[in-house]
Amino acid sequence: MIAGGAFRDPQFARFFVGVFFAVQAIWVQRVTLAWLAWERTGSAGFVGLVAALGLAPTLVAGPLFGVMADRVDIRRAALATNGIMAGILAVLALSLPLVGAWGVAAAALAIGITSSAHHPVRMSLGPRLVAREMVQHVVSVTALNFNLARLVAPVIAGWIIASAGAGVALWVAVLCYIPMLAILPLLRPRALPPRARAPFLQELRGGLRFAADAPLIREALILTLVFATLVRGALEVLPVLADGAFGQGAAGLGMLTAAAGAGALVSAMLKAWGAGAAGASIPRSVLAAMALGFAAVAGMGLAPVWPLALLATALAGFTATWCGVSLQAAIQTDLPDAYRGRVMSLWTVVGVGAVAIGAGLIGVLAELFGIGPALVLAGCTGVFGMALWRIGGARG
Repeated sequence: MIAGGAFRDPQFARFFVGVFFAVQAIWVQRVTLAWLAWERTGSAGFVGLVAALGLAPTLVAGPLFGVMADRVDIRRAALATNGIMAGILAVLALSLPLVGAWGVAAAALAIGITSSAHHPVRMSLGPRLVAREMVQHVVSVTALNFNLARLVAPVIAGWIIASAGAGVALWVAVLCYIPMLAILPLLRPRALPPRARAPFLQELRGGLRFAADAPLIREALILTLVFATLVRGALEVLPVLADGAFGQGAAGLGMLTAAAGAGALVSAMLKAWGAGAAGASIPRSVLAAMALGFAAVAGMGLAPVWPLALLATALAGFTATWCGVSLQAAIQTDLPDAYRGRVMSLWTVVGVGAVAIGAGLIGVLAELFGIGPALVLAGCTGVFGMALWRIGGARG
């Protein structure tokens, strides 16, 4: 199924080549910004702040850009968002010798604002390049690509930072956006059905109402909120675990991020081969993966030696991808194109916004009590919350 499916469509095959390189850029820039934050301050709280700034704008601007994704030329929108992110990184690379901690924070915020527009555009474009029966495969193989990059790019980024400096890593990220910018003009996504354009706020309310009236979407959003806060939020403060707890430096950060990517890659491969597929429904395996993910986060905090920290991080990465791909595929399978941008912007708001909140909270707790206790508290909170939820569901 990986080699066939959506790849039989030449448009998606071209799109996938561009996405392959663009995702490398995303991971290189994330690792580099996290390292710059740690290098300039040595503060776990500031690392959490920079991670949050890169994600938090989606909380406010995501739904607004979701409306725009359902109104504008989706191909041109993708050109704009990819180009702006490359430009931000180029400016940061050129001015890096003069940039202090708050300059890094400003760059993270600028990328966060651009990403809040990029997420609904990205999630709308891929499914509109293929027949509707191939949408779930598009979601799965795109996740496979994302997590393959998570495995490879952080190691490369860590090696580049350690050997040539963060500035070179930023230029590598800029170059990785170029193939996507070259391919986008060649794509012809499926046109939206004809409709009378309503006022902006009315269309925003229409997207919110559509999501609220769909039980599947409501449940997927709730599960995403809880899991992303506690598990994916923990994966955003890996610099603190790598260097603050184990003294492994930039190379250790690359290894930890790659461990999460390895677990995520295995998960994405299983999903791309069709494991756990349930169409427009939430598989039971999602709840089991959530419980395992919470336990993995606690294990990251309890790990007495470096190999066990890597193993626990890999398990957290596995469950994060399993839950994320399963929930997104469930939503996207039967989602009308006319609502795709707005609904997926809400999914991103919940997912990315929860990661921002989780990263910020765990970073503050790590500053106060240490990274180990902070991760144990996050994991135990998730396990306890799931137990209460299951008990409440059984009584209901």
